[in-house]
Amino acid sequence: MKEKLDSFMLKGVFSTYCIKDLQAKGLLRSPTYDNQERKDHDLFAVASESIRTSSIIMQRYFRILYVFENSIREFIQNTLVEVDGKDWFEKRSNRDMRNKLEERKKSELRNQWHTGRNEHPIFYMDFGDLSKLIINHWELFQDYFPDQAWITSRISDSERTRNVIAHTNILAAEEGQRLEMHLRDWINQIG
Repeated sequence: MKEKLDSFMLKGVFSTYCIKDLQAKGLLRSPTYDNQERKDHDLFAVASESIRTSSIIMQRYFRILYVFENSIREFIQNTLVEVDGKDWFEKRSNRDMRNKLEERKKSELRNQWHTGRNEHPIFYMDFGDLSKLIINHWELFQDYFPDQAWITSRISDSERTRNVIAHTNILAAEEGQRLEMHLRDWINQIG
């Protein structure tokens, strides 16, 4: 009887490993998938295991970037709205920023099939433009940061990382850690 029980348990352990292996390879669905996860699983099934695995890793880095970049945008917007009101962009942006806004809005009009960006002009600016807005109006931001180099270095470093993520490349773990560190620095500095 003990031999049968041991055999049964061993088969159960092996079966569990086989199921997990098949799930990792995308050949077997996990029963815990919700509707969207099931749809994604089916959609991604044609991609190689390497691409599917990398997408899961990159998902975290994208979220870190999203929170970091949009926290900076929100901080700038809130600060400048407090001083200039909702139309702060007209007063505080430079010519290059206004030209960029105009060109990107024109592009959206030509491509109406595609939903546009957020309504506010700050969402049409490149990531690097955010540090320019802060530096160009340092008198409004200087109480929040140790110095201009602090903000410039973090945005400049993160912009390189952002471009890797935005162009769907694999981000090295050390770059992901650096991005996370910059987000933590930002949170600790701004609160």
